[in-house]
Amino acid sequence: MNNLAKKQPGCLFALLTILFLFFPGENLEKVAGQEVASRPKTGGVLKIKAYGQTLNDDLDPAGNGYPLVIENIYEGLLKFDRNLEITPGLADYWVIDNGGRKTVFYLRAKADFHNGQPVTAADVKFSLERLFRLKSNPYFYLFAQRIEGGEEFWQGQASEVTGIKIIDDKTIEIDWKYSSVANLYFLASNFAKILPASQVEKDKKRFFSRPIGAGPFKFDYWLRNQKLNIIGLSLVRNDQYFGRKAYLSRVEVSPYFLLEGFFRDEVQIVPYISYRISRNRYQVLESNSLQMSYLFFSCHLPPFDQPEVRNLISRLIEKSKLAGLVSSPAYFAQVMDNYIPPYLPGFLPSPPPEELSFGRIAERLAAYGLGSSSRVLPVNLYFEFPIKELSDKLYRELKDELRPAGIDLQLKLIKSLDEIKNDRTPYLVYFDWSIPVPDPEFLLYPLFHSRSFLNLSYFQYKHEQLDTWLEEQRNIGLLERRIKLFRQMEELLKKEVPAIPLYYFKQRVAYQPYIKNLRPQPAGVFYLNLKDAWIDQ
Repeated sequence: MNNLAKKQPGCLFALLTILFLFFPGENLEKVAGQEVASRPKTGGVLKIKAYGQTLNDDLDPAGNGYPLVIENIYEGLLKFDRNLEITPGLADYWVIDNGGRKTVFYLRAKADFHNGQPVTAADVKFSLERLFRLKSNPYFYLFAQRIEGGEEFWQGQASEVTGIKIIDDKTIEIDWKYSSVANLYFLASNFAKILPASQVEKDKKRFFSRPIGAGPFKFDYWLRNQKLNIIGLSLVRNDQYFGRKAYLSRVEVSPYFLLEGFFRDEVQIVPYISYRISRNRYQVLESNSLQMSYLFFSCHLPPFDQPEVRNLISRLIEKSKLAGLVSSPAYFAQVMDNYIPPYLPGFLPSPPPEELSFGRIAERLAAYGLGSSSRVLPVNLYFEFPIKELSDKLYRELKDELRPAGIDLQLKLIKSLDEIKNDRTPYLVYFDWSIPVPDPEFLLYPLFHSRSFLNLSYFQYKHEQLDTWLEEQRNIGLLERRIKLFRQMEELLKKEVPAIPLYYFKQRVAYQPYIKNLRPQPAGVFYLNLKDAWIDQ
């Protein structure tokens, strides 16, 4: 029997009720003691100070382009709404069949790219296969694994992905390897945007410096200084957008806009980078990001091959101190005691572990040749980290915390995790992991499944039961049943401690109070979707 998704937000198979981000409700103003909704107004230029120090001219959604810009100039087949339910994007509606292993997407009849070219099924197939050709991101491999023929295409064994089928110009079918509810999540992710195939092929080198998408805003021009160096960019409203048009006329984005300009009302949105920003005068939007940090053990090398050793060492880490070192007002760390952060389904609240004195910890470590009275064990601490100053701070803190246990940490800064492969001595890896979509599978599977590339290559943790559960949840269509399995995995990981969960990150931006209806994407507030925002002055 076919499951037909109605022409309304979400479909039966894609319902997600994960209410975790602290999204604002409707914009409310107080009038005569009553709260009333602020009415949308059309027009105006919005200036945004970009997070970071630079802004490059590569606006590839599969690359390192600035996320806010990418979110607003491109469109995907699907998108997440503010409640993290799957809703239509370029796909008007979709049909799910074969127990969840086949999805047929029907594209919007009036969906066009910014150059007036219609969006077709061939563009969809090209855009998705392009991700697998790039091989530039481990997320893309996770995606390829879910589609029939995707892994063969990734490995260069096929000229196309057999599971992505063009039915006609406005209809495309995807055949999945699994029946998981999470199949559609990738299609709503920030990197799975649809590109005009002919235009990308025509000008591969320069397309992403002047990109063409199908989103609510169009790329207009680069902002340059007197030396013609890029300092930002300008977007203009796409008046041919297939859905309701954006309210804003124009958006300018630059990391070079000054915080002082925000105080002078020359810039409307800035990262919350200074405590000088008064919450009484300005608005602050905060959300969880999809980035977490862990300290991984080399689980195949003694003494870290013993779960008790890993557990005892984890008790020596003062996570709050480490979180303080990596935090900024705009991008700050929240201590994480679980493998699944509290805003994802499957999070399992649990009481703190039994308190142990350092003397008791040292006594138990001594049985494994460690502890304050035992020999010193040299351990390499690997950082694949772009900021050396921050790596040094984290290293010094961890070194001080583990020295009493007889562990002598040695800092190793690396450009690639591949540099770890030849290390035959026990080591630790400080590892940041961002998941592409808000689902625990994409956190737990790549990090802890014994056959995942990351784990197999660098951490080498193996547990048969965990592997079984991770495979099992891929073929479960009900979120509630998957949550039960994720909680079982959480309990197992807390006993095994293959890695130490350190913290997850929150993001904050400050904005002028007359900016209304800002709505971040699931990946955080640095992915603001500006279609629904307006200026009320």
